[in-house]
Amino acid sequence: MKLLFFPMDGHGHVNSCIGLARMLRDQGHESVFVVPSNWSVLITGHSFGIEPIVDPTCGDVDPLDRWAGMVRALGPSFAKSPSDQIIDLLATDTKEFTDYAKRIDDQVAKAIEKVNPDLIIIDFYVTVPSVTRSGKPWVLLYSANPLFAYESPNNPPRYSGLGASDDPKLFQQFRQLVKQQLTEVKADFDLFLESKGLTPHETELVSPSPYLNLYSYPEDLDYSELGPVPDKWFRLDHMVREAEGGPIGFDESFFNTNEKIILFSLGSMGSANVTLMNQLIGFMGESKHRFIVSKGPFHEEIKLYDNMIGGRYLNQIKILPKVDLVLTHGGNNTFIETLYFGKPLIVLPLFGDQHDNARRAIDKNIGRAFGPYQVTKEQLNGAIDEILNDKELIERVKNIGEKIRTTKSHQQLSDRLTKLINQSKEP
Repeated sequence: MKLLFFPMDGHGHVNSCIGLARMLRDQGHESVFVVPSNWSVLITGHSFGIEPIVDPTCGDVDPLDRWAGMVRALGPSFAKSPSDQIIDLLATDTKEFTDYAKRIDDQVAKAIEKVNPDLIIIDFYVTVPSVTRSGKPWVLLYSANPLFAYESPNNPPRYSGLGASDDPKLFQQFRQLVKQQLTEVKADFDLFLESKGLTPHETELVSPSPYLNLYSYPEDLDYSELGPVPDKWFRLDHMVREAEGGPIGFDESFFNTNEKIILFSLGSMGSANVTLMNQLIGFMGESKHRFIVSKGPFHEEIKLYDNMIGGRYLNQIKILPKVDLVLTHGGNNTFIETLYFGKPLIVLPLFGDQHDNARRAIDKNIGRAFGPYQVTKEQLNGAIDEILNDKELIERVKNIGEKIRTTKSHQQLSDRLTKLINQSKEP
């Protein structure tokens, strides 16, 4: 069958779709990507079709540089609590998503008509009318932490960093804050959806698919305490990309040691915060262990110490099997990739669902979590030493990784999608 992938304008979303498309290719399915031309470089070389669209506000600007500039400007907000970040960031970020959907909707409609796929898989936080009105079966891929799938007044709200054991009053307060911040954005976007002949969702900016919705999270970490996987949702254990060819990003002789090696990455966006990066790296410079640092877009401003090596771009999938511990921002891709290879982690969340994955790391006892701006040198280096000496935790995470790597969920998803497509073609 022919699949059309339409990811949102972000590295995590594009990489998630690439990972899923590669897995479905192994099941015999063809994939075509609809992306702005400046994202084509990430997809070229994977043997997928590309149907480029034009986003006039971005042109051919490297997405990493564009998002890095935004992160740098908003840096002070990332030091705040999840609630304060909702006030500072949510309306602005969400308007970016809704404006993007408005700008490219007509082009996506033409791409769908040209490709004529059997199924559309869309990874988006807002409704894209051309997809829902296409007449094709479509799947909403939610590539972030899956609390969205479990959305209920009695469950922790996404982006809050709250857990099931917390006071439900906090859930209500956080949801009310989100609603207040999005009132104007949602009202404006609802008018756009109505102009396209659609009925907006009562509370959300994106309507779940009536066909199937998909998220990626290991079974051992999923929110089973909140109930079973909701109706019309399917859980994949992972969407980890295969190791890519090319250099690893630094001199591999760094691995020739008996010392413990730790990967430090705040992601493509988080690494743009040079002040925070240098502060945390300074802490690690006093550790007895060795560190691999993902330096990011402003790599020339990042100072490394004698116990470190790094680069602007790192081949993370090749590095993860060779390290003992990962320090991560908690983005869903890196979070799951780390567990896929059976490595414990320390989560240093900056925004969004990273707070939820940080909380999950604590609740499931697979590592530690700290506010990256608040953590002290003693806390960070102490936690590193504790985890590396915690044989029970290390063994638990290894077992989780083994289960993730041997999952049957990809074949089950392929069967489900094939059945869905066949049903849509029945008279």
